[in-house]
Amino acid sequence: MSRTGILPALLVVTLMACLASSAEARKSRSRHQHAHDYSARFDDDNRRPSHAQSRETRTEGRSPRADESAKAANATVGGGPFTAVIDGLVRACLQQAAQFQSWPFDDIARIAAPDDRQRGALEELRSAAAAAAEKLSADCPKEVSAPAWVRLDAVEQSVDAASSAFAAVEPALQSFYAVLDDEQKARLLRELTPSNGQARVDGGPAEQGEWRDRQRGKNEAAAGANRWSGICEGLVAALRGWPTSEIERGVRLSEPQRVAFYEFVTSSLKAAETLARACPADTALTPVGRMAVLRVRLAAVREATTAIHPALRRFYEALDQEQRIRFAITR
Repeated sequence: MSRTGILPALLVVTLMACLASSAEARKSRSRHQHAHDYSARFDDDNRRPSHAQSRETRTEGRSPRADESAKAANATVGGGPFTAVIDGLVRACLQQAAQFQSWPFDDIARIAAPDDRQRGALEELRSAAAAAAEKLSADCPKEVSAPAWVRLDAVEQSVDAASSAFAAVEPALQSFYAVLDDEQKARLLRELTPSNGQARVDGGPAEQGEWRDRQRGKNEAAAGANRWSGICEGLVAALRGWPTSEIERGVRLSEPQRVAFYEFVTSSLKAAETLARACPADTALTPVGRMAVLRVRLAAVREATTAIHPALRRFYEALDQEQRIRFAITR
């Protein structure tokens, strides 16, 4: 690290050390700067360096080609609430495909005891869910890329795919629910509610295991489209909680980079406020109501990611490769 790069951060803390010999002063500055960087980067992790940072430290003295390879590997590592929320939104897409596949239609038929008309509506719902699962499996992003703005691309792809799937399934769900009478709806609500899923099962371990598998499917059906529940709240908290001081110190932003960073933080705060107002409370009781609420929440999340995307891209592209790695660690 150059003496020029560390001097501003050392003016106060090394004032007395400047009276020592130049050799001792250089050693003191080196030790202090190492501790300062360590604290700035890892204050939220009990001051313990991550595996990515350990690998970065071990690359000192290696060839430029090997060093670049290590940096590229480190860039896939991220931390902090924003990364966790973004990765969760991406993974939820394929998880939704699995949920559609696991809807317990046989149990629904047993509980509701549908007549011919209702059975036909249930089969249409089964077909719609299967088609949605297949399309999601094809359309969902398969990997979460390291750059922050590419992560947002993946989130938008994930949300768009899920929104399209819910739009395809919702009419069939509404049709089936509409042809049920009140007693059938009450039975389904009672039998498929997770908190009431503790019925005893007689038989051996194999039968008990099968029951647990069926019950897990029932619980997912009762949750309806709520695999995405909490998406608004998680993203709002992440957008409001950028560790600005840590990023400034850890990434070592220049003045133009700092301007771009604060433009991004400002856009994040505005998007968080809009998202908090736009997301309805997730309190619907019926499957139809839950899916309708979720579609509104997904649309609000999509609007928020669209709002912050340009500013995040400008900030990220203003960073050099070393700073991008540091940003991936500190965020």
